[in-house]
Amino acid sequence: MDKQPRLSFPLIVQCSLFLLPVNIYIIGEWLGAGIQWILFRYQQTYLGNNLIVFSKDILYVQNGILTGKSAISAAIAFAATCIIIMATVLLFIAHMENRAKRVKTSALLTIFSGCLFLLSDILQYGIFLNGPAGFVVPIGVPVIFLVGALVYRTDITDTHKNEPVSDKPKEYVI
Repeated sequence: MDKQPRLSFPLIVQCSLFLLPVNIYIIGEWLGAGIQWILFRYQQTYLGNNLIVFSKDILYVQNGILTGKSAISAAIAFAATCIIIMATVLLFIAHMENRAKRVKTSALLTIFSGCLFLLSDILQYGIFLNGPAGFVVPIGVPVIFLVGALVYRTDITDTHKNEPVSDKPKEYVI
């Protein structure tokens, strides 16, 4: 148990991404505004206030509520969310098994999800993040890139390299 803190830092930093907003956006000519986190978004429009879970966007695309570039943007944001969840699960597994080999893969997945979030914003709002659909300030995307780079550059060596290989399966005590 004394070796686990070396993997705790990347896991804590990665989990903190779920608390930070990814985007702050304005819809059209101030028809609405919202804040998007990784797992959900809060949106205020003239139709009312909404808390929308990330998986709901895919249902909106499937049901035809979102079409065109909004549908593509929502699908890419959904993929980014799934990838960052996968990266966090990989870090959690590395932490629980006290093995470092999954850390760099997780960091690359985190950076890739940041690229997808940015691509989603560009498709929806334009290359300058401002257009007829409104505008967006991707405040969390640089943080996602930073966390991915920080986790990637964290020097974690695998302590299990010098252990003898056993033919016996591992026993886990619950």
